[in-house]
Amino acid sequence: METINLSEKQKEIVFAEDGPIYVKASAGSGKTRVLTERIRHLLTKTKKKILALTFTNKAGEEIRTRLTETSDIKSRLFIGTFHGFCRYVLENHGSSIGLSKMPHIFENDSDRLELIEQAINQTPTYSQQYKEKSSKDKNLYRYNTLDFIAKVKRELIPDEELIKHTNNEDMVLLYQNYQDILRSQNAIDFDDLLLLTYKLFINYPQISSLYRRGFHTICIDEAQDLNNAQYKLLLALTNNAEHKNVMMVGDPNQSIFHFTGSSSDYMDKEFAKDFSPKVFELSENYRSSKAVLDAANKILPKSKNTSIMALEGKFKLKSCEDENEEAQCVIKRIHKLIKKQSEDDIEGKITYETMVVLARNKYVFNPLEKALKEAGIPFNYKMTPGAVKFESKLMKIFDLAFRIRINPQDILHRERLDNLVNPNNEIIDEDVKQILDITTSLKDDGSNLKKLFETFRDNITLTDEDEKSMFYHDIDELVKHWLNYAKSTDKKSLHQFKNAMALGQTHTLTQHKGITLSTVHTMKGQEFDIVFLIGMDHETFPDYRAVQKGGVDLKQEKNNLYVAFTRAKRFLYVTYPLQRTMPWGGVKRRRISKFLEVFDD
Repeated sequence: METINLSEKQKEIVFAEDGPIYVKASAGSGKTRVLTERIRHLLTKTKKKILALTFTNKAGEEIRTRLTETSDIKSRLFIGTFHGFCRYVLENHGSSIGLSKMPHIFENDSDRLELIEQAINQTPTYSQQYKEKSSKDKNLYRYNTLDFIAKVKRELIPDEELIKHTNNEDMVLLYQNYQDILRSQNAIDFDDLLLLTYKLFINYPQISSLYRRGFHTICIDEAQDLNNAQYKLLLALTNNAEHKNVMMVGDPNQSIFHFTGSSSDYMDKEFAKDFSPKVFELSENYRSSKAVLDAANKILPKSKNTSIMALEGKFKLKSCEDENEEAQCVIKRIHKLIKKQSEDDIEGKITYETMVVLARNKYVFNPLEKALKEAGIPFNYKMTPGAVKFESKLMKIFDLAFRIRINPQDILHRERLDNLVNPNNEIIDEDVKQILDITTSLKDDGSNLKKLFETFRDNITLTDEDEKSMFYHDIDELVKHWLNYAKSTDKKSLHQFKNAMALGQTHTLTQHKGITLSTVHTMKGQEFDIVFLIGMDHETFPDYRAVQKGGVDLKQEKNNLYVAFTRAKRFLYVTYPLQRTMPWGGVKRRRISKFLEVFDD
């Protein structure tokens, strides 16, 4: 975007003097454009680097794409997620805190839960009590322990203060044993990336100073999603606000990740207190229609300025007898829009790709998915890019062997591999031997990865067609991820490649065909011309657990709904069933969501 397309308010931010800046930007106000243009402007003023921190790889890619015409952008701008930045720091300076090399990242919750099981077995004061629990209670305890571990790391709680944060002494021992097991396997989890980098900056101020002096400005996108560890990491990097050039952009009304420890208070209150930034507000909306924004204003009053909207748009709220009728209502509307092909308020042709169906939880889509299939309407589920997951047995074996190849201390995955390919296992065959040979034949820089797998694919002996199809797909996926990684760095290594995959940095951000189905959380930061929001019965949205808890949980649900509404650029269709079939077969009467009682049906 050229700066001549900026409004006067946007230009004021882009060309502001150096110093701390807080941009309170509501949905559709052009915050990404402002952030991008601010970075472009700063790069003309300084020879130093700019650090841009985002919360998703997709957001970072969007900013990077808008700046492709800027010279030397790769060497002058570091853009990535907080976790990606921490990985970069630890790879370069982790030796100062005892990391002889970058640890392997255990990215899957299933791995972490298994480590917790091991930690329990190594905690004599609790292990017998655990064995006597039912399977359900064991599972609940493992997840509660996982939550406690995450809380300790996100809140940066020192070991000596752990007991103050739980009334269960065994939980403290489990945390310590969990960490010991990770270290013994040269591994860390996601939260450790932030924790270790924070400790590095605090204990070795000369290293944080090195980065501080290297970056002219630190920019943080979607700052309402900051959690404690991320904000404290920023303070450590800036030496408690000594480095003043920090720009935060965010919208308090779009803070929806409370369950991860995030809060808009870190942007709205802590940043304001610690940095005394100049505050700018962007309330003009350049994306959504008046009808959509009027509806959003009823969810969160006075959240939008609709006085300057040029497009009227549509907002419709409809009750349906049950989920099946609700699905058919959506189908009929889709057929009608596709047949019409165009609307005055929508630029270009209406296609399946211009539509999205949103819901609070994925299970809500079940009746609609069935109806879409019966109607022959193409659709895809929007998934949050994360670690690569293979489907075929052969590539699952490769994944385990690959982890061990780059991290010989990885006992967890070695045991899984041994169990999978032991002599009594029926899948031991020539193909398995070849996939294991490939793992050992890979060069450390991965330069022969593509060739080895393509050769193997041409000579595979698999006869099961479904397994063979999954295997071909898995190989294609692996090669795509490798190529995406390879073009992002001049110093390639299998170890870095695996960690980049774990952080979701190697995904191709492509657009799939058909109507998109997505949960509200997954759709954060993206918009469609036409949005269907289904399942708006009370205790489905807001979720029944939030209704029971009330307080901040219910407030988060209202923010979730606000975000869902503002994903619509032009048309928004909202539906809810008057009865819902429960998983055990019973039928339960429902009423309109508490949040929608402000509308006349």
